[in-house]
Amino acid sequence: MTASPPVQGSPAPSEPRATKAPGSLSAKWRTFQGLTPSLKALIVLSFVVALGSYMVTPFIGVLMVEGVGLDIRLAGVLVAVATFIQFGGSILGGFAVDRLGLKRTMVASLALRTAGLLLLGVAVRVPWVAYPAVVLVAAGPALYLPANKAYIVTSVSADLRPLFLAVSSAALNAGMGLGPLLAALLMDADPVVLLLSAAGLFALITAAHQIALKPVTGAPAVPATSAAGALAGRDGTGRRQALRGALRPVLFTALAFYLYFFFQSFVGLYAASVSGIHALGWIMLTNCALVVLLQPPLADRIARAAFRPLLVVSFALMAAGMAVMYGGDLPALLLGTVLFTLGEVFLFLRCDLELVDRVPGNPAFAFGVQRLTAGVGGLLAGVVGGFVFAHYEEGGSPGTFWLVVAAQCALAALAAAVLGGPARTREPEKEAVR
Repeated sequence: MTASPPVQGSPAPSEPRATKAPGSLSAKWRTFQGLTPSLKALIVLSFVVALGSYMVTPFIGVLMVEGVGLDIRLAGVLVAVATFIQFGGSILGGFAVDRLGLKRTMVASLALRTAGLLLLGVAVRVPWVAYPAVVLVAAGPALYLPANKAYIVTSVSADLRPLFLAVSSAALNAGMGLGPLLAALLMDADPVVLLLSAAGLFALITAAHQIALKPVTGAPAVPATSAAGALAGRDGTGRRQALRGALRPVLFTALAFYLYFFFQSFVGLYAASVSGIHALGWIMLTNCALVVLLQPPLADRIARAAFRPLLVVSFALMAAGMAVMYGGDLPALLLGTVLFTLGEVFLFLRCDLELVDRVPGNPAFAFGVQRLTAGVGGLLAGVVGGFVFAHYEEGGSPGTFWLVVAAQCALAALAAAVLGGPARTREPEKEAVR
């Protein structure tokens, strides 16, 4: 058999791509050590990106009101629009990758966020600058995260996708958990110090991506027999056909994010009213720590589990967690967070894998669709949750809000039992001819 040139985007022959899913934790660690320097750097940088992002993201509303001086209603609308841009705008990530490539898309997105943070610092003195600043801060992750995940999918075999998507998620969640703690130290001094510190950090992160990452294509290496399928996943007609086949996981991903954002957006208000704002730090730390500790070791099992039962169990765990939150004291809040997070650990990784499997040849587009569903879910949860939470808070029973959310999670479990359907059959990956 005549050897063909290496497929663009594959590791160099001196750095062979790992293809077999490891079993034990020690084997997983050896697999990580054997990765290419670019992929190891990206996983570490994913943590730093999330750390820098969550030094600012949870405090945007506070900064707009107390730092910039915007009216609270205007600030709320601005934050809602920014949230939708951050998630919904990711659908453009796949198109950006097609034109710029994965590395250039990540570097450009980080440069946008750096510029946005600098402008936010200026907005403390010049308020109108806050509008373009927030848009730039939101546009950065909209383009970055689909390209980040696609780079990982491109760099490993199908067998290793569950593990390394879970490792990436763990790195992001670790940054999400630690970022607000670091920001709290800087917030006490001056919001401008926080913003300029974050901008400096992102300038360094941008440079690190430029230096450490090797350019790769937006599509994983595929054998010649799969070339037509990969191409179909990259043109407009192929995308539409692929999305029709992926409709079920897309809908359940949107539903999962809709329910998740009730927790993400309103647990702070609830905790502050019934248990004290200090409880929010423990809740978020518990949520992020469980994802970090559980998702990578369970990744292979999550990937192999039957799709319909996994959906049902995940939504049922989320329902149980939301119901427990009704208790209101710190133990109830933490136990509810644990149950809810278990459902999150199973659900989001599997939905990622289903979308990548059903949109062949273009993981950046698949993850852009996933982020778009997150944006839609977050927008709906914010609108519905705001009215529902206000209703029960004014009635003196804010805990009832979580019973309403729990009922919706239970309905989602029922819908999954009826409509979940089978997972896409995964064919063993063949190595591309080199």
